[in-house]
Amino acid sequence: MNTVPYSDLISYYVERSDRRAVDLREAGVPECVVLGQALYRRAYPPLPEHRHYGVAELAYVESGFQPYNVLDNEFTLFGGEGTIIPPDTGHGSSGQPSYPCKKAWVQLRLPDADSTSDWLGLSPEEAQPILAMLRHPVNLYSKWPADFPQLISRLFAIADRPPSPTRTAMLRAGLQHILFELLDRNVPETAHAHQLRVRKVIMWLETHISESPTVDHLAREAGLSSSSFKRIFHSVTGMTPHAYILHKKIERAMGLLLEADMRVTDVAQACGFSTSQYFATVFKRMTGVSPNDVLRKRGIALPTNTDGQ
Repeated sequence: MNTVPYSDLISYYVERSDRRAVDLREAGVPECVVLGQALYRRAYPPLPEHRHYGVAELAYVESGFQPYNVLDNEFTLFGGEGTIIPPDTGHGSSGQPSYPCKKAWVQLRLPDADSTSDWLGLSPEEAQPILAMLRHPVNLYSKWPADFPQLISRLFAIADRPPSPTRTAMLRAGLQHILFELLDRNVPETAHAHQLRVRKVIMWLETHISESPTVDHLAREAGLSSSSFKRIFHSVTGMTPHAYILHKKIERAMGLLLEADMRVTDVAQACGFSTSQYFATVFKRMTGVSPNDVLRKRGIALPTNTDGQ
């Protein structure tokens, strides 16, 4: 359990099965005060507004979604999107929960504006454009490199190695790689009005997923033709509307199987599947295990006449 560094948030980073946060200062990288990764299968309480003094934060959502409020600008990060929160900047989840999602974050302590020392192994001249981006990012949020999750996981794997000068150099190099990738993408990116309409429909879907709305219905809600809606939807989520709806149904079903006292047939009905057999088929195809496998893992006894779903 570690206190959140350089922050006015009275809280702690608690190691849990669904979240990990490490302080890379102890690994010889004084610039990286937190490297974090989480896979939330249920919602957690809202993140109160807070700020990090002299520390910029990279916040990224790999899958799912998470609302943010940065400097009174409200927006939602969907899978594959990230935001750069400048130092000393108020931010939180705008009163909304930390929703089920997979995400990562990196907090970097920045040097004083007039510093002449190296930063993250870079000379002042080399670091200047990166530091400018961290202090004044061009976009509120944007699509980030597709390999960002793998780069973060790689940093955790390196951090777990025994201490050595080589480990420290590899951590610095990994962080540099991420920052230079983001620097290449730090160009103006405007959100088209049609894209904003689709994003609002996606937010509506999160709480109405079991209703199994048709693509035509969703397109009408967005005020777009079905073909335009499908194209913009894919650009925002990386999936077709049908695949996204199915993915969300299975995500919700997994949460119910892991935490609720419900039978497979009840879960199937709650998630909008026409039959428990179809639900079990889709669930196993997408997760690699059957719904009953999940219940057995929880130690829940199944009826002797169970059909092997």
